[in-house]
Parts: sequence; C-alpha cells; structure tokens
Amino acid sequence: MRTAQLLATLAALTVFSAQAADWLYLTVPGDTLSGIGQTYLKNPKDWPKIQSANKVSLPKHLPANSRLKIPVELLKVTPASVNVVAVKGNARFKRADGPFQPLKSGDVLNGGETVLTGLATSVSYQFADKTQLTQQASSKLSFGRLASYGKTGMVATEISLDSGRLEASATKQLAPAGGFRVHTPVAVAGLRGTGFRLNVAEDGKSMRNEVTEGAVAVSAQGQEVKVDAGFGTYAEQGKPPAAPISLLAKPDVSGLPNRIMRLPFSLTWPENASARAWRVQLSDSADFLTLLRDEMVAQPSVQWEADLPDGDYFLRIRGIDQYGLEGFNAEHAFSLSARPLPPMPVKPALGERIQQHAIDLFWHAAEGAQGYVLQLAPTPEFGQGMIERRLLASESTRETLPSGEWHWRIASLDAQGQPRAFSPHRAFRVQPPPAVPTLLPQSEQMVTTKPEVTLQWQASAEALAYRVQVAADAEFGQTVADQRTTETSLQTRLPAPGKWHWRVAALGVDDVAQGFSKSGSWRYQPLPLQPGQPQARVEGALLIASWSGRTNTPYRLEVSRNAQFTPMISSHVVHMPEARLPIPEAGKYWLRVIALDAEKQESTPSPATSIEVAQEYRPWWLLLPLIFVR
Repeated sequence: MRTAQLLATLAALTVFSAQAADWLYLTVPGDTLSGIGQTYLKNPKDWPKIQSANKVSLPKHLPANSRLKIPVELLKVTPASVNVVAVKGNARFKRADGPFQPLKSGDVLNGGETVLTGLATSVSYQFADKTQLTQQASSKLSFGRLASYGKTGMVATEISLDSGRLEASATKQLAPAGGFRVHTPVAVAGLRGTGFRLNVAEDGKSMRNEVTEGAVAVSAQGQEVKVDAGFGTYAEQGKPPAAPISLLAKPDVSGLPNRIMRLPFSLTWPENASARAWRVQLSDSADFLTLLRDEMVAQPSVQWEADLPDGDYFLRIRGIDQYGLEGFNAEHAFSLSARPLPPMPVKPALGERIQQHAIDLFWHAAEGAQGYVLQLAPTPEFGQGMIERRLLASESTRETLPSGEWHWRIASLDAQGQPRAFSPHRAFRVQPPPAVPTLLPQSEQMVTTKPEVTLQWQASAEALAYRVQVAADAEFGQTVADQRTTETSLQTRLPAPGKWHWRVAALGVDDVAQGFSKSGSWRYQPLPLQPGQPQARVEGALLIASWSGRTNTPYRLEVSRNAQFTPMISSHVVHMPEARLPIPEAGKYWLRVIALDAEKQESTPSPATSIEVAQEYRPWWLLLPLIFVR
C-alpha cells in the first residue's frame, strides 16, 4: 500500500511538472497546424491553442524548420507497456490486489504490477523506449506510471525497488516529459540515458547506486546528488545521499581461460587491495539478460560444479569496495566443453594399500562416453614410467604392477575417440606382504636342556621385520612370548620345562603380513640334578657307596681304575642313592654317579671318589649274583 501511494503521488507530481513545460516540435515541409494536431494531440481540435501559443498567422502554411511550442498537457498519452524478455528461476507477480502468479517470458506489464524474485532468479524487461532492465535475485519491484507521449518519443517511467538489486541500460530520456525514475524507501534515482545499478537492503533502510554511463540524480531528505559515470553513492534512512565515490576499476581477467574442458572448474583473477569482495555473474548471453549465476565472493576466485551444460558462456566480475559499492564490470567469454565428463574412480581408493600385484580397477561409467583412457604412473606428474590403456566402455580392468606407489586417473572418449578431461588422480600402494618364512630344519623340532634357545628361519624377500610367537599349545592360545625382530634368528628363554611351540611371520610396510609360518616345536628337558659326591666303604665282602639324591630316581654308578673313567670296569643302574657291590680285586678305584631321567638324559657326573681295596678276594664280577641292592 505504501509503495502504491508513493507511486501515485510521484506520478501526479510528474504530470504537474510536465503540464508546466512545452514540447518543441520542428516543422517539416507541408506541415499544417491541423495535421500536427491530428498526429500529436489528445484532442486534434485543440490545434488553435498551438496557434495562439506560437502566434501563427497562417496555420495551413507553416515554414519548414520552425520550432513550435506545444504544451505537454495537450499531447497524446498512451500506456507504455513493459515486455518480460527473460525469466530464470522462480519469479511471481500480481496485478493491483490480485493473487500472485508465476511470471514467464513474454508476459506484458502495463503498470500497477509487483514482481518478486526468489533465490537464484533473474527477470529481464524491455521498456517502451528500449530501456533494458534486469531485476536480480531476492528483489521486490513495483511498476507505477508507464506512459508514452504519442509519437514524440517521450516516455515517462516510474518504478519502485523496495528491496534487492536491479541493473539497467536506459535509453536517453527526452525532455520535457520523458524520464525514468526509480523510487526506493530511502531515496529516488532519476536518470536520463545511463547505465546504472541500484541495491536496496533487505530491510529497506539503505540504498546504493552505481553509475557506469551517463548520470543519475539521487534525491533524499531534500538534497540531490548528481552521480556521474564512474561514481556511486549510498543513502541511509533519514540521511541525505553521500557525496559521489569513485568506483573500483574493472578486475584483470586477461589470465582467465577461453576454453574449459573439465568440471567442476575454478577461476581466479588478481586481487585488488581496495576490494572487500567481488560480484561474479554468469550468463549464456552477451547482454546478460539471463543470469545463470550471481554470487558475491570474499576472495578473487569462484568454483562451479558439474551442473553447467557445455556451451558458450559470458562472465562478468566487479569489485566491491568498503562502502558496498560495486565497481566497473570486467567481462570474459569462454566455452565449456567438458562432456563426456570423466568417470568417477571407485577402486583402488585414495591411499589404499593392495597386497597383491594383480590390481583390479573400477570406476562409474560416464554418460556419453564411447570408451576410456586409463593412465597409471609411479608419480603424480604421469611422466616417466606411465602406463596408458585405451579401454572399451567397461567399468573395470586389471593390471599387474610392481611394488611401490602408483597413481591412476581415467578420462572419457568422445564420439571422435578423443580423450576429454581426466578425473582427479588417486594414489595407492602396491605392497604385497613378504613371503611366509620357512623355519630352518634344525629349528623345527629341538630338544634342549637349557631354558635359553635360539630360533632360526630363512629370510623372506622384502621383509622389513619379523614377528615371533612362542606358546605352550599348538593353537597359540597361551602365548608366552610375542616379539619383533629385524634379524632372522631370535634368542628366547623358556619359562618352564615341557613341550613348546613357535612360529614366525614376515612383516612388510605397515606391518602387513601374509600370515604365520607353520609351527615348530621343541622340548625343554633340563638335565637331572648332579648327584652329590659318593661316599664309599668296604664292609666284609661288599663295597657300599651312597650319595645325596632323590629316591625313585635312576642312577648309574660307574667304577674305573683312573679318574678319567677310561675305561670303565663297571656300570650299574640303581633306583635309589645307594649301591652295594662285591669288593673288586685289590687296587685303587674311582667311583662316580650319574642321575638319569625318563628320557634317558644324563646329569653331570658327580665328583669322583677314590677307594683303596687291600684284601684280595675273588674277582668281584664272579660274585655278581651276590650283589644286594637296597
């Protein structure tokens, strides 16, 4: 309601101003006042008023190239319709108090309409005087008086921008009745043939105006500021317009590409120290009647995703200064030729480690691709050592690659068999685990009498280390040792006698292993305890020997004529730490004892004891049946 009242008031003021002015008509040969009245006046019979105002004596014989003053209020006035040239996105409009309805290209506006644009929406209009105006996203624009003064060429246009942005290239306005005015909640912009932009804040409390051609008069709070080309101003609610401020120069877009062959793509231009942000617009037409993108970015770069179709595009970039004023446009044309798009790599994934040399590669098919070009290389530059394959329209292939880091990328082939842009490359590592180690034969099955044992195995190619496990059970559920070594042998100490099992795994990068070797086993069986030195004596016909030791343990008593026990003349097994033997013949003898275990392992011999036999008896071995063993 406020906008409608404002437009009505301003329209009335415009009419009043026009009534006080005269339009000058330049006569041509053959002109008559009645003919001029028929062509230009609301009431053709009012031509005598022209005669009176110009003191014409011969109304039917006007001299050529004479100027006639014609009061504006006598001129014909017809509606000056506005044509909707292009609509992109969601735009709605209503007439007077009617409901909102979709706005579409080809609609005609006659005044009194309100148009709302949504996000990512733009509407382009053409006015009766050929003025071009684009209403941009999230804007509210109302159309007031749209009047054309017959064949005079004068057009009076009144519109209201409540919020949002518009950009226009206005035709030169003809005096005295022609004019193009844009009303905002804080100021009025009047122009006569200019390129200009207006931006009204969403809350309607501030306005910004930039002029790229001609001039604009901005009025607010009873003050008017003339803004010439290359300058801008801003106004805030309740305040007069600011003095004109020089606009930022156009950005340098000379380094931007003329042809782009991949999506998504990014564009970067040199930074301007005075720019706080940049406005970036994209259109598929050089006149920018339709905006495909309209973004404000904080850095001098922009990136667009894969939803742009191939074709020719026009880019427009301008800097935004500390006052929020947008500078001169830099324009750049380029072509997008990215289809068919690269397929999407699936496997190997980025950073994946593959444990075999045969590599399966997978990707998602690309629409329109007639085949693919696959590249693999040991470096991301895809230089020396690169492998290239041309493939049919499949979605997988297999390659056999040596160990190491590899990079892969893939491109689609177009209908002419030419490769398009490659996908981003992905790195992966071919790192098969080292071979499972082989235990050395002497280490597979052992018997040891000491707790310390040395385990040995053959080296595995490409192994960086080894993992050795020792357990009390063959399933390795009771592991007592789990050690890492870079050698091919390991010394370990067993916690207790018994049968033990062990196995080893070769470790590669990141400790990846194929698995453990087959298990080896050994028995840790300590030697029996060394018996104490035997004590010997002769009692009657018997030689009695005793020593410290355990009962129910086998012992072997050895008798020799020398301390080296070579040769032995007697070796006898008893099951307790005592023996009774027939007395041997006279002489000196040495006795020692060796303990035995169930595995027939022998202890360290006891210290030897010497004994003298003086009496001479029958050879003791003839008395063996008389030996008494307790």
